[in-house]
Amino acid sequence: MSAGGDDAVEAGARLSRQIPSFAAIGLTGYVVDAGITYLGAKYLGLSPEIARPPGFVIATIVNFALNRAITFRHAKAPLARAFLRYCLVAAGGLAVNYAVYSLCVVFWPLIGLTATPGVLPLFVAAGSGVAMVVTFVGFRWFAFRP
Repeated sequence: MSAGGDDAVEAGARLSRQIPSFAAIGLTGYVVDAGITYLGAKYLGLSPEIARPPGFVIATIVNFALNRAITFRHAKAPLARAFLRYCLVAAGGLAVNYAVYSLCVVFWPLIGLTATPGVLPLFVAAGSGVAMVVTFVGFRWFAFRP
């Protein structure tokens, strides 16, 4: 096999390792995000829209540290540059994530149900699931590039 073929095989192998670790770290971020959202709505009396941003911010920082250390550990991007790029991609992911979350908050009552603190983690999961695809691509090919 040629050197180019070896590079392609290594890239494919790396990608097959990155996807599961990214998903596991995303699950960790979901737990942080949904937990803080739930606690803010349940115990601080915050509206579903206001309860969400603190969870997302903390989950973003946690996920950056874990993704840099595990998923994209091969990346050579300097820490500050990687974090800035990560935040830019995460902002796009947040827009997608929050849009799906907000649609759930808006449409849930239209089907006759109440958006209680207990269902907010489901809405966070819906937003996170859609945004996960967008952010993986951005993190892999932009945030952690030198």
